[in-house]
Amino acid sequence: MGAQFSGEKIIDLNFSPPDCLISYLGAVTALLRARGIRCDLTDVAGRSGYAFIINIHPELLPTGPVAFDWEVLIEGTRALGVEVELVAVARGDNDEANFTELFERVREEIEAGRPCIVWGAGEGPQFGLVNGYRQDRYVVTGAKGRRDEISYDQLKAVWRIAGIFAGERFEPECRTEERKAVVRAVRLLRGTVACFDAEYFSGVRAFSAWGDAVARGRTDYEGLIYNLLCYYELQLLAAGFCVRLAKKHPQAAPYLKNAARCFQNSFHNLEQAGKLASSPAEVRQNSEPIAKLLRACREQNEQAAVELERAFGLME
Repeated sequence: MGAQFSGEKIIDLNFSPPDCLISYLGAVTALLRARGIRCDLTDVAGRSGYAFIINIHPELLPTGPVAFDWEVLIEGTRALGVEVELVAVARGDNDEANFTELFERVREEIEAGRPCIVWGAGEGPQFGLVNGYRQDRYVVTGAKGRRDEISYDQLKAVWRIAGIFAGERFEPECRTEERKAVVRAVRLLRGTVACFDAEYFSGVRAFSAWGDAVARGRTDYEGLIYNLLCYYELQLLAAGFCVRLAKKHPQAAPYLKNAARCFQNSFHNLEQAGKLASSPAEVRQNSEPIAKLLRACREQNEQAAVELERAFGLME
């Protein structure tokens, strides 16, 4: 028999998550804005490092954009000006107790007037912004203010049971954090962050693996399309973040703008690949040109990493 809970509390939010495919970015942006931090998707994607993550399953399953240790995102998310804590435990024999503990922690946060984020609190395996509870259910606010209620033990939480909690605000040292964001971006692009599932390809080499999988016909079609859509979004956010940094760091601006162009070119490659992949039959027919476009994305992202390294040396 599950735990018994009672009562309810709903926090009125001025901000709901922006409409985006990468649920972490949408939920965190809304959470931080609810806490008074001025930010948007580009800020959160760039600072956290999510904009520079490339992660692909060998058979193009749709799990690539979330199949990594999210702890890599926390330092950069914290740099936006709020203490951030990730609590995560692997799924297993203690799920019932862990579901209960997470719900109790969330109730405490809501009672203190602090919304939070729960993995699996949504229509699928995604990060949901929780702004209340009612009896034994999370109250979750989605894009466009959509509100859902989800039982505490019915989360669509693959791999792990997890929550993200925002603590005290502080004033970050912006220049220092921007330099750290560039270092983080280069490490993620080069696949040197040791938090990724070994089964997946990470960093720029993931584009080559992606192209090879398409060329060999090892394609989960829904996964292919979902990955394309997610990385459209992330490559555009990476470009936007570089443009913003260029405005703040005039000496490094030429290299930062070059990096932005690389990400924009990669986005256009992904966009073109998507047009050639309108159906499973089209993927089979266009496998070589799609693979060529994806491999070209590797070249663009490799060059972006070089430009970011050059920029770093000139950032004040």
